[in-house]
Amino acid sequence: MAEHLTQLKGFNGFSYLDLADAIGIKNSSIHYHFKAKADLALALVERVHEVQSTALDAFDNTLDTPQQRLQAVADSFQAYIQDEKFCLCGMMAAELQSVSPAVRSHLTLYFKDLQAWLTKQFVAMGETDAQNRALRFVSTAEGSLLLARLEGDPQIVGQALKSFIHG
Repeated sequence: MAEHLTQLKGFNGFSYLDLADAIGIKNSSIHYHFKAKADLALALVERVHEVQSTALDAFDNTLDTPQQRLQAVADSFQAYIQDEKFCLCGMMAAELQSVSPAVRSHLTLYFKDLQAWLTKQFVAMGETDAQNRALRFVSTAEGSLLLARLEGDPQIVGQALKSFIHG
């Protein structure tokens, strides 16, 4: 539920009381597991990073071409908007001034790992500047999420990422 609230409102857009009300427990129960909200933020980023790593490994193992794998990533970004959400790590990166150094470090690692995986896909496609293309993919994905959310049009994400997949 904390992930959901972060994706909808931003990490600073809800309190422990909001979270407790949403899941039907006492506020003190959340404090028992996460002494400070920074601890919750770190746990969320670590979990999302782990989920992303598992998904990227699955794409590598189940999809035959880099284009199919890139499309799967584009589809996962588009799914956020279809659920009226935003990428959790992108949302927290937007709130960077209010996160702890540990969260900042894990956010950096999340995006570096995503870019490294994307670079591998672009190398397999024969791109001469695969690292730069990976950086632009991530930037375009996160930026298109903002525009899609603002305009209420999930298709913006797919349109923005299409050129990375199909040449």
